[in-house]
Amino acid sequence: MYLSFLLIICYTLPPLLRACPIYLTISLDGKTLQDSHIEVNWGPECHEYPEWIGIFNEDPSTAYVPPEARITDITNSSGKIVSDVKIGKLRFPQGWNNYDENVVPIEYPKGKCLPYYVASFNGTELLTVECLKIQPNWMSKLDHIAQMPLKELFIPGTHASAAYVANLTKTKSVLIKDYVVAQQFDVWSQLVFGIRYLDFSIGYDKIDDVYDSNNADNFYIVNENKLVRPLRSVLKDIKRFVQLSHEVVILDFSSFPIGFYKHPERHSGLNHLLREEVGDIVYIRNTSTQEGSKQCDELTIEEIRKDNKYLIILYPVQELPYPESESKMLCSNWKRFSTAFMNTSEALDNMRLLFSKKQNSPIQNEGWVFQAIRSMEQSLNNNKLETAKERAAILNPKVTSWLKGPWSLAANVVAFDYFSNTNIIDVAIYANMHKAFNMANKNFVNFEIVSV
Repeated sequence: MYLSFLLIICYTLPPLLRACPIYLTISLDGKTLQDSHIEVNWGPECHEYPEWIGIFNEDPSTAYVPPEARITDITNSSGKIVSDVKIGKLRFPQGWNNYDENVVPIEYPKGKCLPYYVASFNGTELLTVECLKIQPNWMSKLDHIAQMPLKELFIPGTHASAAYVANLTKTKSVLIKDYVVAQQFDVWSQLVFGIRYLDFSIGYDKIDDVYDSNNADNFYIVNENKLVRPLRSVLKDIKRFVQLSHEVVILDFSSFPIGFYKHPERHSGLNHLLREEVGDIVYIRNTSTQEGSKQCDELTIEEIRKDNKYLIILYPVQELPYPESESKMLCSNWKRFSTAFMNTSEALDNMRLLFSKKQNSPIQNEGWVFQAIRSMEQSLNNNKLETAKERAAILNPKVTSWLKGPWSLAANVVAFDYFSNTNIIDVAIYANMHKAFNMANKNFVNFEIVSV
């Protein structure tokens, strides 16, 4: 047996080249998305501080433009500052807006910057540039990950994915505004940004109706025990996105809190709706007992897309009556873990156990979902009923910071409320690049020679 040798020579960079990592997120401080401010984040492990950081509406590395905002006195190794710059009316490049019909969008293998840039400087010397970006094609364009099983990928996701209201200013209910809504963006926009796992809780409207369980208009997205929006329109958006992008997306039907208890026929009706709306793009499992049959978490992107299929549907198949419970269109739910009822230190300890994948970890060689969320009940432990935004603003930055170390290489699905105040998509992409590189070079021996 012969081994190839990969020689990597590393050397210590001059101080100014060890630039402090910076990135942009969207604050949760606005009553609407347009009123929300841009957040500047830096770190972790920012040791060589820049003299100042600027926010720009054009790329400052290609043309001189004055900053929209300027931040000085960066002295901590990591941090976050809410700027005075508002998002305003956000538009995607042509073809990637939900209302852009009959337009073939441009592919962006490495993402596409929106007009929100952040750059760090020493005096007039430019150190780093980053931007708020969309990543509509990252999964299908990233080298080598198409050959990796889903359970080995870091898949960025959202919790309560469709718990979104387009115009909160017209919503009179405080309960809806502060506790039911869990995302700043609709499902279409989440997918354009780069989210690839969607979590759905489903309710059945008109729960006294026992005779019309196949009525697709009765199936609703639910959050905090409230009906939010019809499921059918969400499925149509998902289908249109994957047909444009050719990206693989996981739909996880995680709970059924309204109208499904002791009503298996409603599960059958929901299964009928899924076949009707997305059946032609859902991966159909090979249920052969012959050697080679795979569990859904063992599938690769390459295998899923082979016949122009793009969706994996996770579903509690035991809730369906026979023979629908053996539907080849549905995969059993993956293991799911949540921080909903944990305080911050408990969440960290839980992550340490899960992401270590040591012998005592409940996670081994399987697909799994980590939900970085806090429940309303947990917030009451702090003697204050925090809104969904307040809970996410506390937890999200901590979890994304913890994931930037070696835990990112152990992650599978990670889902957030209000994902937009994290850079979880970039974190996942960098982790998957690392994983793919390791897989592609697994027969190489790596010697590191460090020159000071």
